[in-house]
Amino acid sequence: MKKIHYGIFAVPFIILVWVLAASHYPALVFPGPLKTFAELKKQLITPDFYHHIGISLYRLFVGFAIASVCAFVVGLLAGISKQFRQFLTPMVMLFQATPPMAWAPLLILLLDLGNAPMIAVIVIAAFFPIVVNVIQGMEQIKVSHIRAAQTLGANRFQLAWHVYLPEVMPSAFTGMVVGFGIAWRSLVAAEMIGGNAGLGWLISSSGQIGNSPLVMVGIITIGILAMFFELVLLHPLKKRFASWAPRA
Repeated sequence: MKKIHYGIFAVPFIILVWVLAASHYPALVFPGPLKTFAELKKQLITPDFYHHIGISLYRLFVGFAIASVCAFVVGLLAGISKQFRQFLTPMVMLFQATPPMAWAPLLILLLDLGNAPMIAVIVIAAFFPIVVNVIQGMEQIKVSHIRAAQTLGANRFQLAWHVYLPEVMPSAFTGMVVGFGIAWRSLVAAEMIGGNAGLGWLISSSGQIGNSPLVMVGIITIGILAMFFELVLLHPLKKRFASWAPRA
């Protein structure tokens, strides 16, 4: 008998709770599934809806790519050099303890409205979870693997490519999954505070004019996109490039 995957019950459960909660409030305040999906159907044929999605995704992927590359480089250097790691640790602790959204007002003042401050928020949000995990991955590399490669004549570049990078990938991808979630939430919040477009701005502006069905559509869209990219992009990449090094 085929085993039941209990995840299939999550969506009906959420809809049931949603219906029960919406029944206690006026539709203009908290719309139920029927009004929300009617608004979603309307937005799916509206070009502006896709424009806001595109703006948010552009900011997300540019910022996340910059954060990932920088975190990989800095994390590898910190793993190789004890002195650089000691220099880096206080800064990582300081910035990681600061919510990324705390930087948003200052970044908007420095970089003006538009893509630049939103991308900067994403870089700050995603960089530190990734770099911390890369450093931890470097610290878990077995000395015997490094010595074996050196015995075989590996130079620094070969050591980094054939030993450090493969060994650190599982930890790095874990950091990327965490960093992606933080970056996505930070972007939406930043767009709500100082954006002029994007899903966060759409939710904020819709709430200000009392269009609660569109607010719910924006929230649902954010959740669906986050699940899509994590399940379709990040986890398959982790399985493809980091499945060979499980650690107990």
